[in-house]
Amino acid sequence: MASASRSRRIRPLPRRDAGLARRQVDKGVARYYRLYELLSAGLQDGTIAPESALPSEPALCARYGISRTTVRRALDRLEREGSIVRKRGSGTYARPQQSLPRFCLELHTLPEALADLESRTTATTLCFDPAPVPVALSAIASEIGPTAYLLQRLRSAQGEPVSLTSAYLPEPVGRRLRRPIPSRAAVMTMLDRLGPPTAAVRCSMGVAPADVDAARALEVPLGAPLLRVRAVLIDQAGALRAVLESLCRSDRLQLKILERV
Repeated sequence: MASASRSRRIRPLPRRDAGLARRQVDKGVARYYRLYELLSAGLQDGTIAPESALPSEPALCARYGISRTTVRRALDRLEREGSIVRKRGSGTYARPQQSLPRFCLELHTLPEALADLESRTTATTLCFDPAPVPVALSAIASEIGPTAYLLQRLRSAQGEPVSLTSAYLPEPVGRRLRRPIPSRAAVMTMLDRLGPPTAAVRCSMGVAPADVDAARALEVPLGAPLLRVRAVLIDQAGALRAVLESLCRSDRLQLKILERV
């Protein structure tokens, strides 16, 4: 019975791979997914270097005390996502480093920065319907009310996700926004076209762990750190135009604020 109990544990990784095992994982999660999450995090943060070999299937079985079937399920998922390359007779390797563009959003020149981002990326609309406003966003713009139109969009470049934005629009504004939603224009650009234009933007920035929906949309491990930007858009008359929350991959998008000296 003791050996059966040990076979159900995910053991810490020894030596240089120990960093992969420091993540706290939910014991209720399937064992293959727990291994997938650990390996995915290592591939994401560089603990497993691009083009380097992963441990063999028998080594992973022994290291984590799990079956070969469980290991193969985890590796199959990573292969489907394009995170690893499996070579018959050679082994399993982290995919080569991709030369994907990294975007810089300069907040002190926001209109110009948004125009550049729009020209180099596309946005897929995931949702555009009335929805409850999260408490965290109501706290920074109480005038939004308990419900608003939720416009949720995934912005990508070269097929790779960059950011996931949830924009809550006051009902009078949301009713004026017509479908289909443009595939490139940022929310602020669309609202400015409707008029009146945005005159002020209040921003706050921080870091948030990827929840299930964000991890799936942005193709990062569950709990991976994401750059979080919250913004309140105000027009010239002081009326609220929108409240936004963007979750961004820090390896794809960085923010820049002009330093004053």
